[in-house]
Amino acid sequence: MTGRESADRKQARAGRLRMLVAGPMLSIGVILACLPAFHGCLGLGKRSGAAPRKRADNSPCMTCHMDFKKEPLAVGHAAIGAGCATCHGESGAHGDDESNIITPDVMFGRAEIRPFCMTCHQTHTKGKVLDAFLAKWADKRRPNGRIVSEESVCTDCHGNHAVLRPDQLNPTDPG
Repeated sequence: MTGRESADRKQARAGRLRMLVAGPMLSIGVILACLPAFHGCLGLGKRSGAAPRKRADNSPCMTCHMDFKKEPLAVGHAAIGAGCATCHGESGAHGDDESNIITPDVMFGRAEIRPFCMTCHQTHTKGKVLDAFLAKWADKRRPNGRIVSEESVCTDCHGNHAVLRPDQLNPTDPG
């Protein structure tokens, strides 16, 4: 084997290794990119004996996303100080975009949702409660319109965290 063939093999091996590492690293990168805005979750959840956290101010987002004023996932997280920016970054350009072309700073694909939620909700593992839930709801449509399966992600069951167009909002609901 010549020196050139050896170098080519090393490059090929390095390329395969990069491919194996790239997928998981992308998810980790998304999570790490969120951490500055997210405050690392560092105790946003239950804190025994601690003063209650200040409610997150999501009013800039609610200007356009009126359907989130009562959405359980947004309301519950805001109550403990985790606002829209906690997960989606400050998203200033998105907030200034009246044409709704620019997405928030951080968005999550299905494969990234569970790992990100687990940065704070580490204890949500497959146990008796989850098994019972899956037995009851497997292959059935939830009130939020999503069908539950073994491949479901957090937002398939928790809340109705989807952006609706203005024509999809209930006009009698003041939000």
